[in-house]
Amino acid sequence: MKQTVTIPETFLGVGYTKNRAGLPLESVRVPVPRPAADQVLIRVAASSLNPLEYKLAELNFLGRTPPVILGLDLSGIVVAKGSAVLGVAVGDAVVAMADLNGDGGWVAGDGGSYALAREFLTVRKPESLSFLSAAALPMCFLSAFAGLYGAVQPGDTVYIPGGGGGVGHLAVQMAARALGAGLVISSGSTLQSTTLARQSGAHYVFDYKRDDIVAEISKLTGGRGADLVFDATYSEPGFVQTAKTVRQGGSWIVLGVGPGKTTRVAETASPVDSILAERGAKHINVNLLRYFSEPATLDDNTKAFLQHGMTLAMEWAVQGLVVPHVARTIDSTVETINAGLRSLKTGTGSLGKVAVIVDRDLVEES
Repeated sequence: MKQTVTIPETFLGVGYTKNRAGLPLESVRVPVPRPAADQVLIRVAASSLNPLEYKLAELNFLGRTPPVILGLDLSGIVVAKGSAVLGVAVGDAVVAMADLNGDGGWVAGDGGSYALAREFLTVRKPESLSFLSAAALPMCFLSAFAGLYGAVQPGDTVYIPGGGGGVGHLAVQMAARALGAGLVISSGSTLQSTTLARQSGAHYVFDYKRDDIVAEISKLTGGRGADLVFDATYSEPGFVQTAKTVRQGGSWIVLGVGPGKTTRVAETASPVDSILAERGAKHINVNLLRYFSEPATLDDNTKAFLQHGMTLAMEWAVQGLVVPHVARTIDSTVETINAGLRSLKTGTGSLGKVAVIVDRDLVEES
C-alpha cells in the first residue's frame, strides 16, 4: 500500500509523565520525531500490549526523562526515512520494533500516531498479513527467536512452560513447526492456556498446579530430561522447577534478567545455578533489552541476527508456521490500554496477544 501522508508537528500519545509512577498511563502531546540516518518514521496502524510496557512505566529502568510514549510493537506506513535507509521506502507497509529508549506508537485520540524504528528492526509487511496480526509479532517473536533459533536442534526434546502466553505460544510453534524439535512439552494452569499450548503444537501439556512436571518429563524421556528448556515465565518458583527438568549437559535458557532478580529492585538468593551445575547444564540469559535500549552499540552481526528474525517472523506467519493468537482487539485509548495492561500485570488478561488498533482507517484498508 502506498500513500502520501502529511506529517503533523505533534501527536497525542499514551505514556508516562512522571518517573516510576506506574499505571495508570496518561495522554501526553509530544513532537513527531524526525528520523536519524538509520531510522524510519512510521505512521502507526496497529500495535499490541506487552508486559514490558507496564514495567517501564513502573521502574523507568532505562532512565528516560518523561514524558515517554509507549507502544513498542509497530505496523504501519513509512512516511519518512533517514539518508542511510535502503531496504524500505516511503509509502511501504512495514512491521517494526520501536527502540525502548525512544517513543512508541500508541495514540490517545484522533490524528494518528508516529514512531521511529531502526532499519534493522523494520521489514516490509506481506500483503496477506493484516496490520493487526503483524503488530502482534515483533517483541514476542524476537524474544522466542533469540532464545530458540540456533539452540534447538532437529529431534530435540524441548520444554517451554507457559505455552499459552504471548511469548510462550509463539515459542511452542517455533520449536514444533519451524525448528524441527522432536518432542515439545509445555505447561499452564488453566484449560484455556493448556488448550492454546496444544493448538500451538505442543505434544504434551501439563498443569503445573496439579502435575509433577519434573517426574512427567523424566518419564517421557526415559529419565534423561529435556535437551533444552526455554523459560519466559519470569517466576522465581517456576525457574527452580524448570531447572530440574534439564538433562545432563542440556541448556536452560531464560528470558530476561533471570533467577534471583525477578523484582528488578532487590536481588535474592536462588538455587537455580546450583541445580544446573549438578547437571552440567548451561545457563543462558536472553535479554532483549540491550538490543533495543542501546541500538547504536550493536555490532553488525547482532543487527543482522535481529533483521533475520523480523524477516522470518513475516515468512513463517505467511506460511502458517508461527502465527500470533490475537485473543482480543482494543482501540488505542488511555482507558482501554490501562485496562489491558492491568490485566497483564495481574495475570487475568487474555491468552496470546492483545492487539491495539491505532489508526482504524489504515487497519481497515489492509
